[in-house]
This record gives sequence, C-alpha cells and structure tokens, in this order.
Amino acid sequence: MFSRAVRPTVSLARSLSTSSQNNAKVAVLGASGGIGQPLSLLLKNSPLVSNLSLYDIAHTPGVAADLSHIETRAHVTGYMGPDQLDAALKGCDVVVIPAGVPRKPGMTRDDLFNTNATIVATLADACARNCPEAMICIIANPVNSTIPITAEVMKKHGVYNPNKVFGVTTLDIVRNLFDSKNTAFDLLVLYFALIALHFQTWLYLTPVVCVHTVP
Repeated sequence: MFSRAVRPTVSLARSLSTSSQNNAKVAVLGASGGIGQPLSLLLKNSPLVSNLSLYDIAHTPGVAADLSHIETRAHVTGYMGPDQLDAALKGCDVVVIPAGVPRKPGMTRDDLFNTNATIVATLADACARNCPEAMICIIANPVNSTIPITAEVMKKHGVYNPNKVFGVTTLDIVRNLFDSKNTAFDLLVLYFALIALHFQTWLYLTPVVCVHTVP
C-alpha cells in the first residue's frame, strides 16, 4: 500500500546516483538555524554535491566559511538576506527548506502555521522563479500544511510537479526514538513508520519492528 508513496523517494535516490547528477547543486534555505547548520554539514560531506548554496536572513557567510574548511568537493557559498535569495537558488537541482521558527512553549499549531506559512510561501515563490525543475524538500513545520502551500505556489507559476515536492519527516522519527526509554525493553534497534499529523496526537504505523532485549 506504500509503494506509490515511496516511489518519488526512490526516483530521487536514483537520479542523484547517476554520473550526470554527481555535480548536483543543492541549496539550504534556513542554513543558519538549529536544523540548517548540521544539515549543511552533512551535505558538505556528500560526494554527490558539487555546489552547496547556503541561504538565511543572518549569519550565513560565517556558516559557509566554517564549512568551506572541510576538504570535500562541494564548493560552499553563503547568501544572506532577501536581496540574495534569487542568486542562492539559480540553477539548483535540490532545495531543502528547514527555514521557519520552531514551536515554542505555549505555541499552538495555528500559531506556528501563521508564521511559517508566509516564510515557506516566499521561499517557494523564489524556487518557482529560479529553479523550477529542482526537487523541493520541506522540513519547515507544520509539514502537512507547508507542503500544500508549496504545491499551490508552484501551480501558480505553472511549474508544479508532484514528484518533485517532498515533506521531510525524518526529524520527527529520530525524535521519537527517545520514546524507547519509556518501554520495558532496551531498544537497540527500532524501525517504524510514522505519520506525523502535527496536531496534539500522532499516529504510528509499525509494519517492521526489530527489538533487541538485554537479560
């Protein structure tokens, strides 16, 4: 039942593994934040990335300078402020968007949406104008709302491709591995599928669970 949902991800992996895509230009929008910085570090170490474009409203040149010291093939360039957004996106093959504000104590999902929706819409508009063929990976929460926003912006520009707009939930899955501390097992390995509804409750699907216990 999940074959269709998985297919775009498989397609992405295959496209990036070909020799023609070993020179991929990747942009991280929100590269100075708590998610953007470690994400940019991981991308700098990827042999598939030849050009890494880092954008944020502040501190991006410093992040780019730090990452440029890592001796990998990816060339890193920092862009800061709305005036440099278009330049950051020109010719990109993949755009990852961790931009936005995190959910703070006392904030509802509606509060989070009201702030991040505008941010994502602005960034999606820039992607549609500067790299309409790029694969867009949305991390900004609430993902179940920011994905439709991105899709509608791309449709407005006539460049929407449902196989090139992705919602990234890996962060939610990693965070929920900490739930293993509340069980009767010592969970060394745990695989599960997570549907993040981004409301007050989440729905878990566990088609495969590998549990190792300690006597």
